[in-house]
Amino acid sequence: MGAILVSSGRPVLHLAKRWGRNDRQFICYKLRTMHLDGDAVLKAHGLATRGANGETLTYDRDPRIGPLGRLLRRLSIDELPQLINVLRGDMSLIGPRALVISMLADLPDIRHARSVVRPGLTGLWQVRARRKNVSVFDMIDDDLEYIRTFSLWLDLRIALLTISRIVGP
Repeated sequence: MGAILVSSGRPVLHLAKRWGRNDRQFICYKLRTMHLDGDAVLKAHGLATRGANGETLTYDRDPRIGPLGRLLRRLSIDELPQLINVLRGDMSLIGPRALVISMLADLPDIRHARSVVRPGLTGLWQVRARRKNVSVFDMIDDDLEYIRTFSLWLDLRIALLTISRIVGP
């Protein structure tokens, strides 16, 4: 937290409304990894925040993310404040990704299907495709598969794969 404060100032935490269990919204905590003026940074690089259909665009070398932010994300350290969400009962250690409100606002059937379980710090999508920059629909497919095939063994497998993804190459 101190490194973020020194490198780019306050706020250190990024707070975002996310969808939780039973279609409930909650505030999700993460370490801030982007510059405060992220939209201006994108504009200066000639990049857009939204696509033609209104979808959020992501970039492999996103200029909004500084060197420290890249390191925090690569090691998944930026997700550690979500342990507060786990302790509060908003999230689980393992489950579907907690999606921002705008991603599922117009998809109530999908949102409801995902909301039968708490979102997790890690999950099937995170260990399968997180670094591949796939579409939200690929993520939703993995989330729904997790819900359909949920078991203690699957959670254990996801936990072990998460650890290997973080500490591996």
